Parts: sequence; C-alpha cells; structure tokens
Amino acid sequence: MDLRHNQITIQELLADPRAREVLARRFPQAIDRPIVAQSGAMTLERAMKLGAAFVSQKSIQAALEELQAL
Repeated sequence: MDLRHNQITIQELLADPRAREVLARRFPQAIDRPIVAQSGAMTLERAMKLGAAFVSQKSIQAALEELQAL
C-alpha cells in the first residue's frame, strides 16, 4: 500500500478493508474508539508520534511494515 511517506490520513486507512484489518488486529484497544474516527484527517505520521506514548516503537514499526506490504 502506498502510505505516501506516512502522509496518508487515518480516514483513508480505515476506508481500506485490508488496512483496517491490520490496524484492528495490531491495535484492538484503539481501533473502535470514537476518537479514532474523529481523527480522520490526521496523517499516519502524526498518529504514530502520538501513539508512541502508548505503544512500543516495535509494534508501530511492525504495523507500518505490514501496511506497506498490502
């Protein structure tokens, strides 16, 4: 999947069923929270920076690699 140098938006990721499945599997505690849907215009880059306070860098990198492979 083309993540456009991590400038793809959360809304675009969630609209793709394959990407949504990856995110739901890797981050089940966050995917269905209303704040995620409300953050649709946020870039993946920004979401990764914010998420680093709650999720290990290793988990973020693994999800990023899986998304890129789609």
